[in-house]
Amino acid sequence: MSGRWRRVLFGVVAAAVFTAAAAMSAGVFAGGSDDSPVGAPAVDTVKVTLSTITAATIVDGEIGYGQASAVTSKAAGTLTWLPAAGSTVRRGQPLLRADNNPIVLLYGELPFYRALADGVKGPDVAQLEANLIALKYTGFEADTSYSASTAAAVKRWQKDLGLPVTGTVAPTDVIVAPGPLRIATQTARLGAPAAGDILTAGPTTLVVTAKVPATEPDLARKGIKATVALPDGAPVEATVLGVVTPTDGAPADAPPDQGQPQVTVQLVLKAAAQPEPGPVRVRFVTAEHADVLVVPIQALLAVGERGYGVELRDGVTSRIVPVQTGLFAGGKVEISGEGITEGVTVGVAQ
Repeated sequence: MSGRWRRVLFGVVAAAVFTAAAAMSAGVFAGGSDDSPVGAPAVDTVKVTLSTITAATIVDGEIGYGQASAVTSKAAGTLTWLPAAGSTVRRGQPLLRADNNPIVLLYGELPFYRALADGVKGPDVAQLEANLIALKYTGFEADTSYSASTAAAVKRWQKDLGLPVTGTVAPTDVIVAPGPLRIATQTARLGAPAAGDILTAGPTTLVVTAKVPATEPDLARKGIKATVALPDGAPVEATVLGVVTPTDGAPADAPPDQGQPQVTVQLVLKAAAQPEPGPVRVRFVTAEHADVLVVPIQALLAVGERGYGVELRDGVTSRIVPVQTGLFAGGKVEISGEGITEGVTVGVAQ
């Protein structure tokens, strides 16, 4: 826990324990007497409980489709068609038309960088053949070699697309992405050259985008767990995918002179159904101590220099004992010390 946070916590606790200390000095805690001064704070009692105490950071978030990126075409000719914003393009479907010929989407990680024809070998051939098989074009051996059988399957595919039947595939003919794309915006106009950045697109699954304090870098680490309160109030588990890198022209996160610095992260939801886009609250657990002794913060009394104690009550008698504090969270505090066990009664200023 940072020194700054300790100072903040001490200020919060000091406000709570001041009331309790004032009550004690007014005789409220004196041996169970019923003669309390007029106007003295009311005092209640609680039992020390064995519990799990959890500290959390809660931030605002938004369910959406995440950050879109540019889709770049190498197609020759004139741009004659683009898919509408909000539509989804899947494997084998056109991402654009150049001179009215479809330029289709294939799945993979390796961009097409050369023409593929009979006799060519390499991982780009294996990637093309995997896509052909997924599109139900077979009759060739799936490997890294572009054979005559591969060319025959390509010809059948080209014929079905209404393309010139050549049996070869060039970088100008297809666009590769890791999976289906949801079209965000059209960035080129019809009639312009078909080569260049023509669209922005992103994943088809909903993600949560949230800004977390830059002073808590652990919250931005990939794999960190969180709970998202959906617009209907239902809680859903989520996992951090990573930090969002702003694209060119995107506003940067707030600089230090405009409030607390923040980092934008994306989280993937573990929901069975796709929730509706909209604002959400994201809860990150920052610390959790299980099976510890817990009391309300109002039970703490100021003892010594920045020390704490509690008033142990046993029937009509009471005594102040010092305690060591652990985690503060949710209006409660973890305590330990001599005589502090589960079920003992302590005074609490109201």
